[in-house]
Amino acid sequence: MFNPELFEKHVATSWLGRSFYFFKELPSTNSYAKQMDSSAPHHGSLVVADHQTGGRGQYERKWQVEPGQNLTFSLVFEPLKGERFTLLTLACALAVSDVIDAQADISTKLKWPNDILCDGKKLCGILTETQFSGSKVERVVVGIGLNVNQKCFEGELKEKATSLSKESSGSFCREELLAEVVQKIEYYYRLWNQFSPDLVKHINRKMIGFGEWTNLIVNNEELEGEYKFLGVNDAGALLALDKDFDVKTFAYEQVRVRF
Repeated sequence: MFNPELFEKHVATSWLGRSFYFFKELPSTNSYAKQMDSSAPHHGSLVVADHQTGGRGQYERKWQVEPGQNLTFSLVFEPLKGERFTLLTLACALAVSDVIDAQADISTKLKWPNDILCDGKKLCGILTETQFSGSKVERVVVGIGLNVNQKCFEGELKEKATSLSKESSGSFCREELLAEVVQKIEYYYRLWNQFSPDLVKHINRKMIGFGEWTNLIVNNEELEGEYKFLGVNDAGALLALDKDFDVKTFAYEQVRVRF
């Protein structure tokens, strides 16, 4: 079982994850984080479930995990400005990717808009949800599911999912891993908040298909011809170059990339 005391011993952040909520079991850490009392500040709060029974990903896809083997957690942010959340999602993905590459000695890539893959198989998924008070963003919840020590995946996941343990043939201390991930996310959040161009460059270098010609699906319809994938801009929008060398910009909600 996940050991909260061990995690708190290793965490070395200034503010992220210092307010820590641990549960042996939850339907969804994102749902819990969204239901926190809005009359009190929760910026930097971390919600962890040792077993998440109703996890979900993009397009309401279910996120299935083996109890006590992986990391399922949510981070709460209360940014001053209500924009660039796709870039924040990618910054969190970059943090996870950097940490697991170093810890497991593997090479991972970011898949637009919110997955981490290793050799084409899904290792981590991220779901970012926003809450509003009127027209103002009140809270941003970033939910992360990372396959750590799970060895077996059933059904269609058998060919589509993997874990750190499967890729490196070892086992990992989830508490230490989470502490490092949270620390790296805190660092990239600062860069995100500062509109750092270096963050965008780092994200783009890690993205699958960066600089390659590919097909785009916009508003559920595949566009004619190929587009060169140029990554994202500082607002988190996807950039693509068409055959006439015009740069097109697409919002996260509009576009999917087919490699």
